[in-house]
Amino acid sequence: MRKLLEIRNKEERIAELDDIHAKEIKEYLKLLDLIKEIDVRHLPSIGEKSSRTVIAQPGLRYAQADALIRSLLLYDTFEALSLAERMAVQERILNEIKGRMLEDIVLQETQMANPKKEVFVLQFAIGEFDMVVFDPLEGNCQIFEIKHSTEAVKSQYRHLIDEEKCALTEHRYGLITAKTVLYRGEDQIIEGIQYRNVERYLVELDCAG
Repeated sequence: MRKLLEIRNKEERIAELDDIHAKEIKEYLKLLDLIKEIDVRHLPSIGEKSSRTVIAQPGLRYAQADALIRSLLLYDTFEALSLAERMAVQERILNEIKGRMLEDIVLQETQMANPKKEVFVLQFAIGEFDMVVFDPLEGNCQIFEIKHSTEAVKSQYRHLIDEEKCALTEHRYGLITAKTVLYRGEDQIIEGIQYRNVERYLVELDCAG
């Protein structure tokens, strides 16, 4: 997709977008409450700081992404594909977008529902925790994976049971009190990992707020 966008936009470029312009645009979008910033923290490189820009209105992102994909599928690169192949490509891309949207929604809603806690993505040299909720007053944390899936499979929680990742996390953020996979299936416990239905999780956040 990036390569195709580069090709499609190449002739339309009339000015370079530098870091200053990009920062100004982001600040303007924040004022309009269209985007928010989520911290991305790094272990073991605690000095490394970054953030993740999330769309505050996920429906807007999905509509734009859907229109973009439909446009790209008409491009020469895709014309040689069969209808079934084009549909498969579109479905795969949209599923990836839905997964990212779900992560953004959960991060935003959890952050708003827990003003006294720190909510962030925790990035390791390899892999990440999709969400960490750190309670600085209690000195503990909860770690999460967020999946746009109705199925429960072991690969979804491989990072949550990674001893090295968990040790680094507890050293920095205190005792891990819960390891949870948020997904679209039913609540259950697998190998000590809590599986929670993401819709019910979001409803509970809203009720608590």
